[in-house]
Amino acid sequence: MRSYIEKIKLLLVKRPLKLERPKVIQFPVIDICNSKCQMCRIWENKKSNDITVDKLRSGLSSELFSEVLSIGFNGGEPTLRKDLPELVLVAIECLPSLKSVSMITNAYNYQDVIRQIESVGLLCKKHGKHFDLMVSLDGYGEIHDLVRGKKGNFERAQHVIDYAKKSTLVDNLRIGCTVIRDNVYHLADLLDYCLVNDIYIKYRLGVPHQRLYTKDLVDPYALTDEEKYELVEFLEGVIRNYETGYLQKHFYRSLINQIIQGAPRRAGCDWQYRGATITAKGELAYCAVKSKVLLDDISLGDPEAAYFGNQGHLSEIIKQSCDSCNHDYVGLPNRGDYFKYILSVLDGRLRLKEKIRSIPGFAFVQLLRNRLAFHRNYNNFSRIPDAIKLVSGGPGGTITKKIMICGWYGTETLGDKAIVAGIMEALRSILGANSKITVVSLHPYVTDVTKKQMPEFDGVDVVGVDMAVSAVANYDYLLFGGGPMMAINELAPMQVLFEKARRSNVITVAAGVGVGPLGRKWFNDSIAAILKMCDVRIYRDKQSLEAAGRLGVDVTFDYVAEDPALTWLKSFGVAGHVSATLPEGKEKILLLGLREFPYREYAADLVESDAVRIGSNFEESIVDALERLVSLDQGWRIKPLPMCTNHFGSDDRWFYRRLFRGNVKLKPYLDYSLLDEELAPVQYVESFKSADVLLGMRFHSVVFGLGLGLKTVAIDYTMGRGKVKALSDRFGVISISMHELSSAVVLDSIMKASRGSIAQASNICENVILEDVLRDSLCKGGFL
Repeated sequence: MRSYIEKIKLLLVKRPLKLERPKVIQFPVIDICNSKCQMCRIWENKKSNDITVDKLRSGLSSELFSEVLSIGFNGGEPTLRKDLPELVLVAIECLPSLKSVSMITNAYNYQDVIRQIESVGLLCKKHGKHFDLMVSLDGYGEIHDLVRGKKGNFERAQHVIDYAKKSTLVDNLRIGCTVIRDNVYHLADLLDYCLVNDIYIKYRLGVPHQRLYTKDLVDPYALTDEEKYELVEFLEGVIRNYETGYLQKHFYRSLINQIIQGAPRRAGCDWQYRGATITAKGELAYCAVKSKVLLDDISLGDPEAAYFGNQGHLSEIIKQSCDSCNHDYVGLPNRGDYFKYILSVLDGRLRLKEKIRSIPGFAFVQLLRNRLAFHRNYNNFSRIPDAIKLVSGGPGGTITKKIMICGWYGTETLGDKAIVAGIMEALRSILGANSKITVVSLHPYVTDVTKKQMPEFDGVDVVGVDMAVSAVANYDYLLFGGGPMMAINELAPMQVLFEKARRSNVITVAAGVGVGPLGRKWFNDSIAAILKMCDVRIYRDKQSLEAAGRLGVDVTFDYVAEDPALTWLKSFGVAGHVSATLPEGKEKILLLGLREFPYREYAADLVESDAVRIGSNFEESIVDALERLVSLDQGWRIKPLPMCTNHFGSDDRWFYRRLFRGNVKLKPYLDYSLLDEELAPVQYVESFKSADVLLGMRFHSVVFGLGLGLKTVAIDYTMGRGKVKALSDRFGVISISMHELSSAVVLDSIMKASRGSIAQASNICENVILEDVLRDSLCKGGFL
């Protein structure tokens, strides 16, 4: 109870926090290292002028350090100091409030490191102190060796990790990973290793660092936009799927916002008000990243006077540097964020959320809140003022058509990228190659990466929703660019866009859209309103047209075309002949286009316990079917392909790794080559074309399979009443409902597809495609 009271007291303390005696010390005990890490230059030092045991004793005896709770020994490589146990003993004896001792090691000289760990661990155990050990690993296998500059470093570290896991002297073992350019695409492999071995891992971004002699070093840290995107999406996955600590999640969220939005740091930092650094030379400083030396030798002079007498320097650091600091220091956040932390602590103990949800009427109140949130979002966008009306014109007086494409871009999957590429291709063909296209993005940093991947985006502008709402009156056309019009909050700004477009006589088009899944009345009303405001409506299937009709839309003169992605896919040609049997003796590639079961979006009528059961059966059946498939010894290789590589749509890479993690039977047959960095769409197309059979679940994995002539088996997560089932039925694809899923059915379906014993359509790109229908509808309506 005392700890809870102390936490609440901290909530009441005003910010900025007043400087107090240190509660935490970081102590790099040596200024040399036996690694050659890219993000550090300590290893270039040939000798280290280190503080002696006696001087440390004298310095730590200062009243300044009387309240220290935790001290961390690092370096350089701290185990290179033969007197490391003596230094630890001095800290234990001189710091009366000390509770915890931590140490970071590169584990390279593993035999010496293990001896040092044992000595330090025995001291901590004898004196009742918690001993925390962190082993630095910056990648799995060769990646770690590359970053650390020493071959065999990863293998050597395993000896230390194995020892620490078994030792009763180590109270807590952690892995620390520093992210730089050479490992940013390989972070998931290391996480898999840690999960399989049940070791906690913490990620930190490599930053220029004064103490590491890298304040002017740029290259290892200078991530490209694509690398930043990859890091951010990985951290989003860590927050969602791995990290449980609230403050560590808060740090990751703060770092993400700094990287993507250039936002000021929100993560707390003990070194702003209760942290100190003692350097290997015995110097005193605030933080190690930016602080000047406050005292040259803690054994001489007055450490307390130096610490409290330089508050102006600390204030300057906080004012000029802390907002942009990416270092992995943590501490007390601002009061608003700390209040959320307190609530999370209380919820973990008292299960507050569960109790609140059980209050009669809670569901109704939540429903009302959701409705109000949607309308508040709508009103906020409605208030954005229009930009000054401009006259369209091109170079040299040439009239250029200005086209805005909106939808769910900024969360785009591989299917969405194919959709928008197909729409842009159709528009340029119909309206002229010099047409000016703008894509509206919910999260522009995602679409900016797409733009760099696809030549179809040459000359295309990417804008946020706010700017689009302001500028739409200046355009000739506004298109809802494919994808589903579905019951989500992001409908609100889309509705505002179409309303402003209509008021300005902008031609409005629903370009190959789906309709649904539907939801609450306010969502359905918004979908109907958008559709009714369209001058031209083209649906991607008959079921969507019928759904629009049930919403009150007059569909008498509306159109149906194949999914817009097929306009783009047709240029790649058909991969093979779906009726052919695969030749014997040839390696066979089974491509997976799976996803986590999205029951909340597509099976909302299910009781949650039933949905969870169905999802578990799906995963177990897939794994068992694949194990049985490879046991047939027919040369199968299994290649998971992620249709979604961002957290907004549930990154498939996390799903695949979880599904197959630790599976010894499947490991020799799994090809993870598509599960590292996000690739350009054309590279995924090549994987479809080189595969033999597709086991698809995401709708557009089936579209890609059909469009590229790949033998396809579909898993229908829409429970027999949605887009996957409709597409499969129309083109003769084997479709397995989630209700009917079993390993035997999955295996039998894969084998039928491989034998060519299904009457699957051979080339659906020959069907009615968006470009033809769009040209015809615009012409008939007089909109060209």
